[in-house]
Amino acid sequence: MTNAMMGAALGLSFTLALILANPAVAELLKDGGSGTIFVFVVTMVTTFSIGATLTGAVLILNEDRES
Repeated sequence: MTNAMMGAALGLSFTLALILANPAVAELLKDGGSGTIFVFVVTMVTTFSIGATLTGAVLILNEDRES
């Protein structure tokens, strides 16, 4: 659970950095409306969250095998 929350926070911060650093992304999101912004942010947060959860699971399973 902590890995998923960590991934969500990382995804949200990466999304904000991407929007601030790339004016083309900001312009596309502005033209798309609030629904587009919501879908973009949720997609990024979910992707990072799933990735962090799977990585944490692999690391925990490998740690248990070595013990």
